[in-house]
Parts: sequence; structure tokens; C-alpha cells
Amino acid sequence: MNDAPLPHAIEHHSRWPGWIWAVPIAAAAIVGYLAFQQFAERGPEVTVIFPTGDGIKAGTTKVQFEGIAVGEVEAVRFEKDMRHVDAVLRLHRDLEGHLGKGTRFWIAGKPNISDLSSLKSVIAGPHIGMQPMPGLRQDHYDGLAEQPPDADHTHVTHFVLRSDKLGTISRGSPIYYRDLKVGVVARSQLESDGRHFRIDAFIDAPFDRLVHADTRFWDASAVQVAMAGSGPRLQFQSVPALLEGAVDFETPEGPVAGPQAQPNTIFKLYSSRGAAEQAPDDRAVTYRVVFHAEEAGALDAGASVELDAKRIGSVTQSQLKYDPGSGTLNDLVTLAVEPSSIALAGATWAANARPQMDAMLRRLIQQGLRARLGSSIPLVGGKVVELAFLPNATPATLGSGAVPEIPTGPASGLGGIMASLNAVVAKLDAMPLDQIGDNVHDVTQRLAALSKSPQTQQSLAHLDEALANLKEVTRDARTQVGPLLTDLRHVAVEAQTTVASLQELVSRNDLAASTPGTAGLGGTLYELSRAARSLRELADYLDQHPEALIRGKGDAG
Repeated sequence: MNDAPLPHAIEHHSRWPGWIWAVPIAAAAIVGYLAFQQFAERGPEVTVIFPTGDGIKAGTTKVQFEGIAVGEVEAVRFEKDMRHVDAVLRLHRDLEGHLGKGTRFWIAGKPNISDLSSLKSVIAGPHIGMQPMPGLRQDHYDGLAEQPPDADHTHVTHFVLRSDKLGTISRGSPIYYRDLKVGVVARSQLESDGRHFRIDAFIDAPFDRLVHADTRFWDASAVQVAMAGSGPRLQFQSVPALLEGAVDFETPEGPVAGPQAQPNTIFKLYSSRGAAEQAPDDRAVTYRVVFHAEEAGALDAGASVELDAKRIGSVTQSQLKYDPGSGTLNDLVTLAVEPSSIALAGATWAANARPQMDAMLRRLIQQGLRARLGSSIPLVGGKVVELAFLPNATPATLGSGAVPEIPTGPASGLGGIMASLNAVVAKLDAMPLDQIGDNVHDVTQRLAALSKSPQTQQSLAHLDEALANLKEVTRDARTQVGPLLTDLRHVAVEAQTTVASLQELVSRNDLAASTPGTAGLGGTLYELSRAARSLRELADYLDQHPEALIRGKGDAG
């Protein structure tokens, strides 16, 4: 057996770790290089203070400019007041030098029914938009909860709209001109008086040149009923406008529009298109009309004023006034008549049309022009003021004063008929009908009693007998008048013949005229001639009126 010792291995440690470590070392070097390169190329970090977080998340929410990602949110935290959110944004190096004063950040990508492309944010979430400005980086920026209206528009003009009601109009509501979107609402807020709303509107160029001094803006959000020649119809701007609100405007054509509006000009926002079209302009002339309250009915401000079925103005105020002295309730109505709605033959309206308008109304009122109430649609339409010529109108004149009063007449249509009927009923109510009925009843009873009394019946019997006797006498007279008339005519003829013979004898005997006792012979013959003529006339009269023998000539004639 070989007992020789075994050899011992000698271990030598090398300074080189071996090729097996080359791979991790190379990997670590690459990672280090990439990290150094990323740190070297790292963009600026900014802090933006937002009024609300509104869904932004660290590591997820991107920062976009012109639709391109230029950074992301690294951290989100509340400020100490717990009312604002600080968002730390890491931006690309390209934005260095473009984060000066005026740079704006906002939370964008919220769903909007008017922009279907924004519905993808329901899944992807919001993003942060920005509008860079040249300059050095700031310490912090004040972010906006929504995208500013002029963020996508480089050339816009700012106007201010004032309204008593806001409706559905809000930030981002579109502004239309003849169904074309030309602007957007930037902001809406309640003014310090607590009664009006201020709406900041931006109109894009070149459409801002369409806004003039007399441009009318109105709320186009609601559904409106409009009357046309074919009947009533519904009008609305668009389906999105019903939800998010909308504003529309129109500008008159020609010199009526006035000069182009300057930026920041304040306009009134009307409640509807009809209200905007019927609103009086600055050249309108005001007048006053007084209606009885029961006649005025539902006459409201904005009602149309019509002349010959054509609109010439509108009602600017309608106020009830009670007079304790007379106990009457009246409706004091102020009218605004637009001179431009009436053309002047051979002349034009002056800048101050009051003298011309007053002179015109004075002459028309002398011809029977009166103000009265009417309806835009019979029975169901709203009340309007009509200036109409009334036949047989009571003389009146145009009132004096700063606001002259136009005389009134009875209302037209069903309202006027009902007012007339009410007046007739009132007069009937004022009559003592019960007393008159009682008196008539008493008279009837007395006549009935009188007709039944024996004295009345006996008197009527005697009257019948007298009338019978009278008829008999008249009949006898008629039978006896014939011979009497014949005798009268015979006597008249003989008398006439005798007178004619005597006249001929006298005229041929000249001596007779000078003989004593013959001086009155001519007069005697004249009287005889008249008597003969009278007899003949009496015969003719009795022939025509034989009853004169009984009643006398006066009763017969």
C-alpha cells in the first residue's frame, strides 16, 4: 500500500474578477450613462397652483401644447389652506426660455356635448393645457380651472353683455351670427348691484367688424314660439345650445347700424330674438297713453305698437296707478315710436325727431287717430297698442308736456266688444228695473179692473150706439145731398146768367149810369156775381165732403 502524501492545491487570488462580471458591469454603465443623459436633458420643473384638482394625477396626467405632449405631472398636493392644489410639472427642455410672465396653465379635456372629440376624456382623463410666453421661468404660476376662451384665438375683440337673467349661458357658450359660430363667452358673473349679470364675450376676427353701435344681442338658448305667415312654429339655435347656452346677434343694414363698435363696448342682452328686434333704438320718440285697468289686461313692456297693422314701436313701460280721489285704477303706458318705421314724403327725419313726430300726430289725431288695445292673434294673442282711425271720434288733441299723451278710443276685437257689453250691463244694472216692473204690474192690474167695471162697459155700449147713429145720419146725408147739390148748381147758373145780362144792359145804356138812383147798380151786379160763384163753390165742396153737413167744414177738412 502506497503511503505517499497527496499533493496540496495552492490558491492564488487574481485582481481581475473575471469575464463573468463583464455583463453586469456593462449593464450598470449603460444605466448610469442613460441616467446621466436623462438628468442632463431634464427639462424645467414648475409649480402651478390650481383652484381644484379636477381629476389630475401624478405620473398620468400629461401637459399638452398645440395637441403635443410637452410634459407631465410629477406630484399633486394640497396647499396649507386646503382650498388649492399644487401641481408639480416636469416640462421638456424645449420650453426653457418660454415660461416667462403671462404663461398660462389650465385644466383641459373636460367632456363637452358641443365638442364630441372631448368625450374621449371620459376614459383618458383630463390633461393640462398651456400657453407659453417668452421669458425666464417663474417661481409659481396661477392655473385656471377651465380653458380661457381666447386660448385658441389669437385675434379676438372683447365686448360686454349685460342681462337681468343669466339662463343657461355660461363660460364657453358659443356666440353665433346667422347660425355661424363667431365667438365664445369668456366669463359670466353677478355684478355688485345684485340685479344684473355681466357676460364677457370674445368675437373672432374678422367677424368682430360686424358688431356696430346698434347691434342687438339675445339669448339663443331657449326654445321660442314664432309667428309666421303659415302659422306658429318653434325656433331654437341648436340642440347643444339648449344645454350649454348660446348667444346670437344681428346688425341692422345701412346707416341705421351706426359706426363699428369699439372694444369693451357694453351691450344689452335681450331675452329672445323677438325682444331684440322690437326694442326701440336711441332715436325713438316717447309718448304716454292711459288705459282703464280693466281694458289694459295683460299689457306688458315690450308689446308692439302698430299703425295700420304695421309695427312702428314698442311699449317700454306699463304701470298700474290708483287714484284715491276718484277711486279709479288706470294703466299708465309709455310708448316708444321709431321714426325710421314711417317714411316722410319729400323730407327726412331730423336727429331730434320730436317736433316732426308731434306735428304729424296732431294732424292725425284731428282726423280721428286714437290709441286702443288690440291683440297680436285674435283671442289668444298678447296685447298690443293700436293707433287706428275711429269714425265719429270725439274731438281731442295731443297732450302737452315732456311726454305728450295720445288720446284713447275703445278697444278693438273681442276685448272691445266685451267692454261695450259690460258698459251696457252696467247701465242696465243701474236702472230701477224692479220698481219699473212693479209699476207696470200695478197699471196692468188697474186697467184690468177698470175694464171689468159696469160703468166702463155701459160707457162703451153708449159709445157704440152713438157711432151707429152717426153712421146712419151720414148715410142719410149722402142720399139727400145729391138733390140739394143739383138745386144749388141750378141756382148758381141762373144767378150767373142774370148778372151777365144786366152787365151787358148797363154797358150799352150810357144814360143809366147818370140817372139818379143808378150809381150803385155796378156794385150790386158785382155782389150778385160773387154770390153766384160762392154758391157754385159750396156745391163742389159738399159734393166732395158731404159729412160737412154734420161735422162742419173744420172737422171735414
